Amino acid sequence: MDSQANVRARAIFLCEQTGLIPPHELPDYATELLVLGYDSPTLRELAGLPKGDRTDAADMWDIVRDELSVRYEDEEEAARFLLKYWAQEVVDGRIDVLMGSRLMYRAGWFPLGQPTELHELVNLLDDWDDMPQRHERTASELLHFARKLLGLET
Repeated sequence: MDSQANVRARAIFLCEQTGLIPPHELPDYATELLVLGYDSPTLRELAGLPKGDRTDAADMWDIVRDELSVRYEDEEEAARFLLKYWAQEVVDGRIDVLMGSRLMYRAGWFPLGQPTELHELVNLLDDWDDMPQRHERTASELLHFARKLLGLET
């Protein structure tokens, strides 16, 4: 497995851990983990659950974590990783800047205790909602914020 696959897998596990993935979507992420090269008996079973029968998905996910020896991470460590992860996804163009910015907010704002480093993000998301005529400019500023968060700009 390459490092990009490991980073994506860690992001999946941390998104589930922090509540960013609802239980009914876990089979879809199990399928993605299989594609990334992860494998376990329960992971295969979870990936095969039909859309209408996903009530056991959360319990199965816990078993998958055990089978793959994936530990739960400290909340702050998880939030900081996900902030950088979503920023990188935005900068690399793999995710829409607005969606990525909202995910950065969800991953970091409250879990990190509303840190000053995210005030600009919060203000820009407010601008997006309050000033639709500035969407293009705000999107550019959100991209600039993501780049700064990664240390690519000052």
